[in-house]
Amino acid sequence: MRVVVLPVCLLESYPHVLLKYDFRVIPPTSTQTPVSPAIHSTTSSISGGTNNKSNIRLQEFYLTPYCSPILPSGSIHTVCEIIKGSIVLRYLFDVKKEDEENLENKIDFKGHCRFIAFGPETDICICALYIPHISSLELNYINQPDPPLSRQHSKLSYARLPSDPTMKEIALAYGNPGSEHLPATTFVTRDLVHLWISIRDIRHKLVHIDRVLKQPGILSKLTHVESWVTSYNESLNEKIIQTETDTSRRLIKARARTLVWDIMEMKNEILYPHPVHGRIPNFRNNPDCSTNLAQLEEFQRARVIEICPSLAQEHLRLFSLAEGKVLLTPAPSIDNALFYKLDPKFLHIHDLSRAATKSGTAALGTIVNLTAVGNLHVDIVVVASVVVNPITGARLGKGKGYGDIEYAMMRQLGACNDKTLVVTTVHESQLLDDLPVSVMTEHDLPVNVVITPQRIIYTQNRFSCPKAINWNYIDNDTMLNLPVLKEFKRLQQLQQEKLN
Repeated sequence: MRVVVLPVCLLESYPHVLLKYDFRVIPPTSTQTPVSPAIHSTTSSISGGTNNKSNIRLQEFYLTPYCSPILPSGSIHTVCEIIKGSIVLRYLFDVKKEDEENLENKIDFKGHCRFIAFGPETDICICALYIPHISSLELNYINQPDPPLSRQHSKLSYARLPSDPTMKEIALAYGNPGSEHLPATTFVTRDLVHLWISIRDIRHKLVHIDRVLKQPGILSKLTHVESWVTSYNESLNEKIIQTETDTSRRLIKARARTLVWDIMEMKNEILYPHPVHGRIPNFRNNPDCSTNLAQLEEFQRARVIEICPSLAQEHLRLFSLAEGKVLLTPAPSIDNALFYKLDPKFLHIHDLSRAATKSGTAALGTIVNLTAVGNLHVDIVVVASVVVNPITGARLGKGKGYGDIEYAMMRQLGACNDKTLVVTTVHESQLLDDLPVSVMTEHDLPVNVVITPQRIIYTQNRFSCPKAINWNYIDNDTMLNLPVLKEFKRLQQLQQEKLN
């Protein structure tokens, strides 16, 4: 008989459980070696069940709970031993050294614990423990150095465990390695990643779960955990208001981006380039997002679509052109233009693939000057993301904010409005349910719809889209990297002078 410990909480009214990826487990090299529940060897193809050998993944990492055989001393004592043996669970339940002997009394199993047995169909029982939410970003940085707020002036690097022969060792260096005033390079190994996962996503098999959670009856029993968490939270009726400074907000963003980049590298979910750190992830199976986007009624009605120039959205740009949509792609290097415009009516069918690339867009597209942007109406904006909260619609790009600025300029020039749908296409590993709402400011662009290779998610639309550029957030580097801003500011000043 085994017991599964599930810390549970409510995030935006959705019951969640804390699960983990365990990257420390070495996959089997022979038939005599037992297979870990966290790793599954498969010969299935990545996409669509095809037999393309180049896309075969030898390993897939699965989310797994804390699980242990029940000790002779009983299930409660077993749960206590599981908690004492984990740094993250000790932090989660605020267990100190002096608490270990009386841990059963400290945790109050009678007050906020629920044991669920399954009967003869399985040898597992669940121990659900309600706790106030502690962010997965906070839990994943216990005993880990924080990622730098800036990629400059830092020698913090991230490396995979050299003991795992299936993973190529990577050193993801941040900043200038030649700086004399900095200490020697610090390598950080991430072998465990903890995430709050929606019980609804687990029951619907929208996330990769291990064989423990796939036991007969467990998925159906999770509905009992859902209802218990909801009723228990209603009885507490607590509301926590947290105020965060700009520095802590930047640290949360840095942690969230680094965590997602680490997970995607370790799970081999990136096509190229490597390392993904500092970039928009070009994730595997991204063409499947085009199929899901096509299901949207808004896409079927749309005439003009603006799509970011990232590699992960290249197939989406090609698909939109093939569907007869007028495509707008940002032109950041041109002084007086905001977009390249591609109309499939004026493109040869053999040029569509080239037109979807960055170089092809510049060669085949028509430059749309700032003064002409207002003549367009953009129906859908597809923005690139590194991290997305699929519940609230909060998102983080790679940190430069160009997508937010381009949308704000479109809004001021009248090319889009509240009816314009804001979409992002991401991998499932880029979804972070507890990305806090505090990361969003008035100049950040949220999303209405999140599309992954597996599904379409409509967010709660918790935030308003920026309606104008806030020049207080525009620094000199941004002005240099987006020369169109200088011309846009000049035109705005001229317009203001005319009004006065």
